[in-house]
Amino acid sequence: MDNQSKLYIMISRTDTGVGKLIRKVTGFPYNHVSVTLDPTFRNWVSFARYQKATPLYGGFIREPVERFLAKGEQIDVRIFAVDVSPERYRRLEALFALAGTQDPGLRYNLFALVTLSFGVDFPITGAYTCLGFANRLLGTRFKTIQKLSDHLMPRLHYEGSLGDLAPDSGCREDLYFHTPEPLQSITCNIGSLFRLIGFALTPGRQDPVSNILESKGASV
Repeated sequence: MDNQSKLYIMISRTDTGVGKLIRKVTGFPYNHVSVTLDPTFRNWVSFARYQKATPLYGGFIREPVERFLAKGEQIDVRIFAVDVSPERYRRLEALFALAGTQDPGLRYNLFALVTLSFGVDFPITGAYTCLGFANRLLGTRFKTIQKLSDHLMPRLHYEGSLGDLAPDSGCREDLYFHTPEPLQSITCNIGSLFRLIGFALTPGRQDPVSNILESKGASV
């Protein structure tokens, strides 16, 4: 299949305190998972924080390559390429179009972020970690990024510096780079936590990810 029929999965190191803590707990040099259909590797999507200053306020986000390269450091990554059917590709395009919209039906699963560090999942409908989202797309159930990486190694497409593959353009327009006022930051963090609790306590909640992906012939 050509580039237009591939889903790319990238595991990377991030420069956040949470990322460093995850690497320390797991002993694995990577802590984040992103996905894309873009063969230039400049535009990724994932579940993570919206802004660097709001670690608890997150959801389904867009990740331009500049989010990873902003500090000018070498960011080591592994990128895997998975063949997908034309129908699956179309559905992934529709799903990825939701990224960055702060959709109220999708949240960053902070609880699973904590529990997965100890090998225990905490599923919440409509809420994902970066690893949980990759699992959902691939139909896997790995509890660590290392196990996901081991599983995908036969499909390794690139390993090395992300900046060598997709250089930093210098653009800093992404929401990630916007620094909110202190009160706004506190409000976003606390509000996001309570909304996630609401997700966990609401039975029968619809999952936009599943609604788009689940249909006959839509699997990877």
